[in-house]
Amino acid sequence: MDKKECKIISVFSCLGKTYLASKYKNILDLEASHYKWIYNDKELAKDVEKRKGVTDRILNPDYPENYLKAINSNIDKYNIILITPEKMIRDILREKNIDYYVAYPKNPEFVMERAIKRGNNMHFTNSLKISYEKWFPDKNEKILIVKDNEYLEDILKTYKILK
Repeated sequence: MDKKECKIISVFSCLGKTYLASKYKNILDLEASHYKWIYNDKELAKDVEKRKGVTDRILNPDYPENYLKAINSNIDKYNIILITPEKMIRDILREKNIDYYVAYPKNPEFVMERAIKRGNNMHFTNSLKISYEKWFPDKNEKILIVKDNEYLEDILKTYKILK
């Protein structure tokens, strides 16, 4: 596959990344926490959902370079790569002239509700509102707004990114 064919989509939490990647073989959910954090509890580190919001962790000194390397090494293997919504990562992609979309919820309240329903801890759930403001897309980014009653799959089909 040509690198230009792969769509990189920076996706906010609780919009359906994991579901989408498990449903479609050509989609990769590149979970940033595998690259960003070193966890003291090795058993907890194995469960992505349970470790979200855990504060007993250390920032990986190789981050974000290790994450960007993982994006690049998978571009020719998948049609779509779902990545972290972190502004820092998006800024680096823009500096390197790597095209991407940003899938963002219309408001943070419904993603907080989704986080609670799926069992994320309150630290993670409460941090979603802060992240929502901190990582809000810039006007010059390709933004895909996800409404309260929608999921990532719906939006990607609407914009014909996913067929």
